[in-house]
Amino acid sequence: MYDIIAAATNLTALAVIGFIYAAYIKNLRSVNQLKDSQLKIAEQNLKLWKDKALELERRAPEFIEKQLSERIKIREDELSRLAEDSASHVEQIDLKNREIKSLRDSIEKATEYRKSITVWDSEEKDFIEVSDSDLEQRYIGSVCVDTARLMICDPWYPIMTSEREKEEFHKQGHMYQVINSGEYFCTNDEDDPFPSELLGFEEEITAREMVASGLARKVEYSGNMPAIESSYIGGDVRDQDYKQIQHLSFINGRLGAGVSISIGADGVYPVYIEYYKDEMQRIIIGV
Repeated sequence: MYDIIAAATNLTALAVIGFIYAAYIKNLRSVNQLKDSQLKIAEQNLKLWKDKALELERRAPEFIEKQLSERIKIREDELSRLAEDSASHVEQIDLKNREIKSLRDSIEKATEYRKSITVWDSEEKDFIEVSDSDLEQRYIGSVCVDTARLMICDPWYPIMTSEREKEEFHKQGHMYQVINSGEYFCTNDEDDPFPSELLGFEEEITAREMVASGLARKVEYSGNMPAIESSYIGGDVRDQDYKQIQHLSFINGRLGAGVSISIGADGVYPVYIEYYKDEMQRIIIGV
C-alpha cells in the first residue's frame, strides 16, 4: 500500500514538474517572440531615425557646400576641357587661315605671271618679265574701217611689184591645206616648222608631221605665182570661205605677209602703244 501511495505521489510530482516545465518553455517562447518583435520594431525605428538623420544631414550647410563643391568641380572640369578644345580649334583655324593666305598669294602670283609680258630691257641688256601694270599706255590715234576688217602688215608688201616679188620670193615646191581652217600655205622645206608658228599651232610642227598627224593634207601645186589667190597680199584678199582671222601670203604662197582680221562692224577705232621705259612694247587696237 505504501508503495502505491509513493508511486502516486511521485507521478503527481512528475506531472506537476512537467506542467511547470511546459509552462516555462512556453514562457520562454513568448519572451523570444516578444524580443523578436521588439528587435524588428527597434530596427524599423533605427532605419527611420537614420533616414531622418540623413535628411537632416542633407539639409545641413556642410552637406550642401559639399554637393555644390562637387558640382562646381564638375563644371570647372567641363570648362577646362572646353577651353582646351577651343584652343585646339583656334590653332586649327589659324592653320587653315595661313593655308588660305598662302593659296591666295599663289593665286595672285599666278595672276601676275599671267598678266606679265616679256620685254627687252635696254639697261639690263636682256629680256625680262614685267607686270602688265608696269607698262605705260599712250593713245596715238585712230583707224577708220569701212569693210569691217583690219589688215596688219608691212606697208611695202601690198605695193611691191610682181617683178620685184618674183625676184625676192622664190617658187616653193610644196603646198598644203590645214584640215580645220581650210587655209593653204606653201613651203620649200617639208621639215621647216615655221608655218606652224604663223598658223597658231601651240607647238612647233613641220609640214610633214602635220600630214602624218592628220592636221593638214598635201595638195598638188603647179608652181604658178601668185600661189594662193585668196590670201595673196597683193591681190583682192578675198576668201570664198569667211574667216574671222586670215593669214596673208606672199606671191609664192609663203605665210607671213600679214593678217586680215574681221572686227564685225565699220567704225573708227582707237590705237594705243604700251611703253616700258619709253621703249615701244605692244600696239593695242580697241575694237
